[in-house]
Amino acid sequence: MNSLRLPKKEAMFKLNRKGITNTILYLFILLLLLFSPDMITSIIYLETNVTEVSRGMYVVQFLVFYPLLIVFLILVGVSILAGAGLLMRKWLSRKLTYQQLWKLTAYASTLPLILSVVLKYLTVPDSVSALIFLSIFGYYMYRMITVYPKAPAKA
Repeated sequence: MNSLRLPKKEAMFKLNRKGITNTILYLFILLLLLFSPDMITSIIYLETNVTEVSRGMYVVQFLVFYPLLIVFLILVGVSILAGAGLLMRKWLSRKLTYQQLWKLTAYASTLPLILSVVLKYLTVPDSVSALIFLSIFGYYMYRMITVYPKAPAKA
């Protein structure tokens, strides 16, 4: 619930107290829920000319490798976006560590991700959806980073 209340200061500080394991687990569950309709559709509408052995093997591979792909996408995607947050932090000259930015990035992506999935089902073009995602995410990160105090000026 706190991730949906971002960029409010109270929600941000509560989420920043969470451990990195809880953050990764939260993202995994969120993405699993968001992509379950695609997973189910993919299994249901598998080509009918595939033999039962192949279908069973496909389902097993799908159930094993799809979650691994989600974890990989979480780690890489959030790390890249946190890197952009690091640049924003430097530009705004704020006192934040990469670990704090990584967690903020993970939680700030909740609403844009949900919106992206909804837009996909409304057949909005991917480029428009990506632009909306980046705009909302950038706004959230800017608002959250500016809450932190400025870094002391170097003499």
